[in-house]
Amino acid sequence: MKDILKIMRFDFLTAKPLALRAFIIVAALFSLLSLFFAPLICSYITFGAMVFVIPLQAAAEKSGFHKLYGTLPVRRKNIVRARFLYIFLVHFAVEMLELVLAAAAMSLKLYRVLPNRNGEMMQMVKDSFGDTKLTLLMVIGMFTVSCLIFSYMEMMGQICGRENEFKIIMITLSILTALLVGFLILSDRGIIPTIQMPSLPDTVQGVLLLGAALNIVMFGICLIFGEITASRLAKREL
Repeated sequence: MKDILKIMRFDFLTAKPLALRAFIIVAALFSLLSLFFAPLICSYITFGAMVFVIPLQAAAEKSGFHKLYGTLPVRRKNIVRARFLYIFLVHFAVEMLELVLAAAAMSLKLYRVLPNRNGEMMQMVKDSFGDTKLTLLMVIGMFTVSCLIFSYMEMMGQICGRENEFKIIMITLSILTALLVGFLILSDRGIIPTIQMPSLPDTVQGVLLLGAALNIVMFGICLIFGEITASRLAKREL
């Protein structure tokens, strides 16, 4: 575990020179917008998490994964595992920041200092500060989608090669589209039973429980993707 933590720190320091300034700008912009116009806007700070991951992929492609990490006295499998835990941790930390900002925005209600508070647009702004459930769903949803995409692309990129990422995206989208269309056709003809999507929680407490569950699920997915990638790369080196 100590080796994994060291590599995660190494990844952070590698991305920091390019990512930190961009993240601060993104976080500051969406924080201000969320404080004055709608708390759910803070969920877009998730885009800032991406800048701590993308530079690592570029660095690996430029210098080669083996060259970049080969001098470190750490097992290759732990290097791979650390990358996926790093992706999860970056997204999780940003999600926690967004929740704090959302709570602050709802508490301060700074929209009250804006002019023309009786206008139609301002009424929509006011309503957004009272919709805690929607704000939480946006934060949790952005975290889940972004973390899933980046962990999946990291796995496929390391296994299939970064140069094939566009092909990976197109093949993945084609497979998902074919599965969805096939499912809808079979379901419409009664060949397979219709699956009812579970409804979203009706209470804030329910949304928080859903968020906790999705965080655990995403942590598990990152662990699984990391083990799959480490196993495939280990076989390739034999």
